[in-house]
Amino acid sequence: MILFKRVGESFRHIEDREWVLLFLETLGVLVGILLAFALQEWAQQRADAAKHQEIMDRLFEESEQDIASLRELRDVLLDQSKTEVEFATQLSNGKCPPQPLWKAVGTVQMLPSLQLPRSVYGELMGSGGLSSIHDARVRQAIAMFNAKLEWANGQIDYFRRNRTEIIADSDPRFRLRYDPTAEEPEIAEYDRPALCGDHAFRNAMVSAARNHRVFANYHDGVTGWAINMCAVLGENLGRRCEPASDGPLKGEDLATLKRAIARMRKVA
Repeated sequence: MILFKRVGESFRHIEDREWVLLFLETLGVLVGILLAFALQEWAQQRADAAKHQEIMDRLFEESEQDIASLRELRDVLLDQSKTEVEFATQLSNGKCPPQPLWKAVGTVQMLPSLQLPRSVYGELMGSGGLSSIHDARVRQAIAMFNAKLEWANGQIDYFRRNRTEIIADSDPRFRLRYDPTAEEPEIAEYDRPALCGDHAFRNAMVSAARNHRVFANYHDGVTGWAINMCAVLGENLGRRCEPASDGPLKGEDLATLKRAIARMRKVA
């Protein structure tokens, strides 16, 4: 009680001017604390925005690498598929394909997987995910490409698991020869008349050629979605999608790029 009494007496001796100074001093301390918190939050937001921008720039560059990897393999597969379809068509029509087309027997079972650079995408998903991107069109382009990539890889795994052997190494109608002077030293030789008259061989090649064409289309489709993502990211960042390797986009690839850019500019 004595303590409270002395405190009360002390407060009674404080003049009004001193109360004002005490209030202003306390207010200054509070404002300083709040300002420090605000500045710290502002600095953190700037740092987060700079990091996000850096990830988006690297994701754009990764998308260009995706196109380069996909386009080269896709073009090889589509070119092989043309030869394989012609081979299967001639067999179906009762003709024995000429020697140059027999490379189709070897290529028709080549089923490469879609292995692409994914490190930056993984970093984005681990630091805020797609929700950290404000533009819904950019989110959709990234999501669609990765969804199509995952789906195509699942289909490719199915084809690889169910791949049918066209002709066994032990088959006497097939022989491998090694020529060290050739660009491709392993040379396959076939007993063409015997194989052309084989019902099982014809059916296996027709089925494999059809499957390989579908397989090549998976690569082609994913390539198209990669170009779309690269175009959308480029427009969002003020950059143009130009894969460094294998020259500029052309043909349908260029048309896909232009359509994606036009859609971005139309909405904007």
